[in-house]
Amino acid sequence: MRRVALAAVLLASTLAACGIASPTVLLVRHAEKGPGRDPDLTGEGRRRALALIEISRQAKIEAAYHTQFRRTAQTAEPSATHLSIPLIPVEYTPGQEAEHAEALVRDIEEHFAGCAVLIVGHTTTIPAILKKLGVEAPRAIPETEYGTLFVVINGQVHEQKFAP
Repeated sequence: MRRVALAAVLLASTLAACGIASPTVLLVRHAEKGPGRDPDLTGEGRRRALALIEISRQAKIEAAYHTQFRRTAQTAEPSATHLSIPLIPVEYTPGQEAEHAEALVRDIEEHFAGCAVLIVGHTTTIPAILKKLGVEAPRAIPETEYGTLFVVINGQVHEQKFAP
């Protein structure tokens, strides 16, 4: 049943990406990380990042955005590499989530209007990005949550779990 629901959302995403000015955005929190200030992904995290490849292919994403931190880049990179699409870093300063969301959404609207894109973020940035994309009341994302795909189409958000 989950695959059917995900397929329906991705089909809607693909259709939305084909003819309207509003981008379709797939957001995920970075995959499981190791310890430290700027850690690499764990083995489980690398497997989760690989699971994004098929989701990204089905959604026909045309770019993958991430912050300057290793864990977000390592989560986005397999999809970008496999699909031969741009891997785009966007600077993020903790505590400046609204500014980050503004810059990110502006770049997407300028370069990928009407397209589907992947954004890999953090527990603090995803709610700000969702809000900037028109989601009225984005929920908080706990530090322990991995593997949730947020698909935003015309200000409406659909959530789906994905696993490696």
